[in-house]
Amino acid sequence: MLPALTTPPSPPRRAMIDLEIVRSNARILIADASPNRIVVDLRGDAYGHGAAAVAASLGAEPVDAFLVSHDEAAHAIRASGVSIPAIQSFQADLADASLIGPEIFGLDTASVPDPRGLGLLPAMTLSARVLSTKKVGADEGVSYGYVYRTQTATRLAMVCLGYSDGIDRHACNGARAWFAGSTHPVAGRVAMDVFMLDVGDDPVSPGDEVVLFGDEAKGYPSPVAWAASVGKSAAEVTASLGDRIVRSYV
Repeated sequence: MLPALTTPPSPPRRAMIDLEIVRSNARILIADASPNRIVVDLRGDAYGHGAAAVAASLGAEPVDAFLVSHDEAAHAIRASGVSIPAIQSFQADLADASLIGPEIFGLDTASVPDPRGLGLLPAMTLSARVLSTKKVGADEGVSYGYVYRTQTATRLAMVCLGYSDGIDRHACNGARAWFAGSTHPVAGRVAMDVFMLDVGDDPVSPGDEVVLFGDEAKGYPSPVAWAASVGKSAAEVTASLGDRIVRSYV
C-alpha cells in the first residue's frame, strides 16, 4: 500500500516574495529613468528579498549593473547564471547612471515616499504562525512592563516572530497585523522569539496565519505603514529580517 500523501506544513516564519511584482516595478522605474543607464541596488541582500533570486528575475530586463554589498553577493549572482555585472561601487562608465533602490520592492525612499502612487506594489508578504492562544479579561497587562493593557475581555494570540527575527520591540506603539480578514494591534512589547496579537472576538487556533505586512489591496498593512508605526523606513524593516524567516518565491 502506498503511503498517504500529505502536504508539508508551511514554515512558521515566512517572507513570500513575488518576483513578477519585482519585474513589474522594475519596468515602471526603468521607463521613468529612460534613456539613462540603469543600476539596480541589491545591497543588504536586496533589502532582505534575496539578491541572487531578484537578480535572476531581472536577467532579461534592460539593467546595466547590480550594486551589491560584498563579493559573496556578486558570486551568488554570477552562480545563478545572470550575465549582468554585479559591482560594489560605481564604475566610470556608470557614473551618470540612474540608481533604482528599494522602490523596486514597493518600499518608500526619499525620492519615492509613496510607492503605490506610482503603481509600485510591495513584493514581500511577511507572515508567521500562531503558537498558542489565551483568553484574558479587561485591563490585563500584556508582555514586558505591561505597557499594553486590554480594553475589554479578549483573545491573545502568541505569534512566532520576535526581535531576534528583526521585528522592532516597540511595534506595540501602533503597529497592527492582519488576521482572519482584519487588522489587530500588537499587544505589548515584542519578545525575543514571539509577539502577542490582540485578536478580539475572532476565533483563533495554533497554526493560524498572521500577516505583518504585504499588499494593502489584500487588506494587509503595507510595509510602508508597518515601518512608519515603528519610526523606520520600510527598507530598514525588510533589510533587518533574520535568517530564521524562510524566503519563498513566486
